[in-house]
Amino acid sequence: MRSRPWLRALLFGAVSCLCLCTLPGPAAGADDAAATPAPDAVEKAQSLFKKGAALYESKRYALALEQFRASYAAVASPNSHLYIARCLADLGEHTEAYLEFDQVAAEAASRAKDEPRYVQTEQTAQLERDDLARKIALVTVTVAHPEAATSLAIAGKDVPRERWGKPFPVKPGKTEVVLRTRTTSIPQTLDLSAGDAKTVALDADQTDPVGDPVLLDEGAGLPESEAPSARAHLRPYAYAAGGVGVAGLAVFTVAGLMANSTYGDLAETCRGPCPVDRKDDVDTGKAQKTVANVGVVVGAIGLVAGTTLLVLSFTGGSAGEPQRTTASTQLLVGPGFAGLRGTF
Repeated sequence: MRSRPWLRALLFGAVSCLCLCTLPGPAAGADDAAATPAPDAVEKAQSLFKKGAALYESKRYALALEQFRASYAAVASPNSHLYIARCLADLGEHTEAYLEFDQVAAEAASRAKDEPRYVQTEQTAQLERDDLARKIALVTVTVAHPEAATSLAIAGKDVPRERWGKPFPVKPGKTEVVLRTRTTSIPQTLDLSAGDAKTVALDADQTDPVGDPVLLDEGAGLPESEAPSARAHLRPYAYAAGGVGVAGLAVFTVAGLMANSTYGDLAETCRGPCPVDRKDDVDTGKAQKTVANVGVVVGAIGLVAGTTLLVLSFTGGSAGEPQRTTASTQLLVGPGFAGLRGTF
């Protein structure tokens, strides 16, 4: 409920009395006579309003809304319109209720010029509209240089031109504002909290500073020279395998040099079979030799795999095209060397 329950109760009684008991005065001329509702329409409107008021007091807002709308359709009274807005607010439709309160205030202000009893309705609608604004956010959009085809949408809702430059209610959170012209759309996203009121200035004559957008036919693809290979995803694996190969050869080099150094020292000091006290040195030399052999094998395999994957990543052609280039690679390992042989 609203923050002024005593005032609301007082206004409810006053407005109900005005709607139920007050009929339009006699016509002063032909135009007034045409605008004066028929007695049966007034009686129908009062009956519907009475039913709506009873339902509203029992908090059956959806049913009350139907009665108030039917009453307003029979006789367009700002008082029944006020209760339409109240029902929407009590049903949680806060943005719609804000717009209705705004319309009630404008309608009552226009009628109050000749019917002073609607002055209170105007003030009440403004009061409750402003009270409701604390639960929602308001966006005011000004549009410069609009054309006949220019349109504005806020939070997915088309905004009529008469509301441009006026507060428009939205739910708290992210809100998109889109100004559309004959040639382009100008979007803007706002992040709003409850009670926020922001103003956005848009220019319908705004041009894109980056340049005109490039339009591509749906069937058009990338230029042939820029078409990516269907196997381009293999390239990172090729680099990884190549790295492993280089690391393996580095281990082979270091371990091989260490093994040569160890065996050279043993050959000079032992000059034949080594004594038992040099067994640890012999074992060290054997281990270094084993590490060197493993390093050369791993290095060679890594280089073969990396080279093969790299070649395939460049020769696979674009997606959907057959491979036009073949590649073959062989690993050659001998007693004193390791190498690659291949064709591309």
